[in-house]
Amino acid sequence: MAYVIDIHQHPYPGVHEFMQQQHINVSVLLPGPSGNDRVLAWARKWPGMFVPFWWADLADPARAADQLEAAVARGHRGIKFQPLTQRFRMNERRLWPLYERAAKLKVPVLFHTGVVAFKEHWAEFASPVYIDEVAETFGDLKIIIAHMGGQYHNEAVVIAEKNPNVHLDTAYLHFFCRRMLPKVAPLDLIKRAVEFAGPRKILYGFEGTPTSLIIDSDLDPDHKKRILWQNARELLNLPEPTWAGEGT
Repeated sequence: MAYVIDIHQHPYPGVHEFMQQQHINVSVLLPGPSGNDRVLAWARKWPGMFVPFWWADLADPARAADQLEAAVARGHRGIKFQPLTQRFRMNERRLWPLYERAAKLKVPVLFHTGVVAFKEHWAEFASPVYIDEVAETFGDLKIIIAHMGGQYHNEAVVIAEKNPNVHLDTAYLHFFCRRMLPKVAPLDLIKRAVEFAGPRKILYGFEGTPTSLIIDSDLDPDHKKRILWQNARELLNLPEPTWAGEGT
């Protein structure tokens, strides 16, 4: 049985069941606008099972940078950004203080990317192309492009390929693949990312992407380990698991 860290989860009902079904050992919890206390409470209630990220109020990014210091002191381990609802492009200069503080605190930032079919999620802000400037400007900032860029998969892979501090997660790939022509499968996107960005850049995320997609694939066994847990463990500075399974 494989050891698995899910880099992309939300504190919804049923998470424990998902984790059991998918043999996920640790999940990163990504909050919404009012979810910071909830993800922190889950992490405290089930220590070692959940890693809480933090939602930043971008009305005043400089103030948010100071708030991040306090959030990390309370136990938050990263920032979740949702540009489609927060209505921003990643390279806006007003966000520089927040990125600088996150880099100083060594906490990763995760950006949703890709157009999704949810009300009030504006497609105008779905492209990851603006991450390229952020990654180059803040070389010590650890960045995660969620959903491998969605429909912008090629752009996301190239950004991860050229910037050492950029990673890609595998969450929700089935949604994007079903809408692509010519048709592709989630494993096709993962293999292409491994080929060009490298196996150390890929982070497993669930949201409908089963662990079996990686485990039962013909990917190199060492690459499977990297994707399923090793990359995430290093990125989040988590302790080495006492048991990580045989093989994968």
